[in-house]
Amino acid sequence: MSMRKPGALAAGLLMVLALSACATGYHDASNPIAGWTGGYWDRKGPGQLFKVGFSGNGYIKKEKVGIYVLYHAAEVVQREGKAYFQMYDSLNGAILDRRIAERTVSTIGGKPDAYVYVLPRDAAGPEVLAVSEILQRYQADVAPPENGS
Repeated sequence: MSMRKPGALAAGLLMVLALSACATGYHDASNPIAGWTGGYWDRKGPGQLFKVGFSGNGYIKKEKVGIYVLYHAAEVVQREGKAYFQMYDSLNGAILDRRIAERTVSTIGGKPDAYVYVLPRDAAGPEVLAVSEILQRYQADVAPPENGS
């Protein structure tokens, strides 16, 4: 039989309270500690498309969720070795090649959520976004805040 230290439970509760009182930061939603408050995610397919998203908690602004999903889309495309990408709001939009430049952020249960489909590209073109430009433009927005929340 093991004895639990009384301080361990209190420390755990304090950590949960601290995390829940802050807006969702830019992190992977699969992170077992921070992921329960939301975060970014991506899935391959269908075909050459990737579905990229970000879910936030009730403290994050919709505009920030839009930036985070766009930034992660650029990261995914960079990971795939491409320099450009097209963005779509749905599979139908991708099939019909109805490109978008802005992300639509919806609210589910009072929490902002957004996803897009991205198609990595080798070359620039009409309504094609540059990975380097997106990463540079929004780098300060995804950096962790200095005060820790």
